[in-house]
Amino acid sequence: MNLLPGQFLIPLTAISLFLLGWICLLTQRNALKQVIGLKILLQGVSLLVIWIGSQTGNIYLAQVMVISALVVEAMVISLALSMIVSIFRDIPDGDIDQLRELRG
Repeated sequence: MNLLPGQFLIPLTAISLFLLGWICLLTQRNALKQVIGLKILLQGVSLLVIWIGSQTGNIYLAQVMVISALVVEAMVISLALSMIVSIFRDIPDGDIDQLRELRG
């Protein structure tokens, strides 16, 4: 694996996106911000898979994997956003810690 000058920026960006999304998931208590963090995390993973595919010569396999992951990700995000709408109806500030109070 021969890296050209400046080609280390792609994996560095992918890892940075992953870590930023992970930190957002762990630190944010607002449900909408957690979904945004999840989206950032998954974009970092997709970028890293494409980069690894281009480095190993399996770019088509990497593209198919990422496209499949994007389809699944779109479904997950849409379900999460529909749950967030329900959360914001009961809890206007969207704090996920207050969801425990909704138990019957």
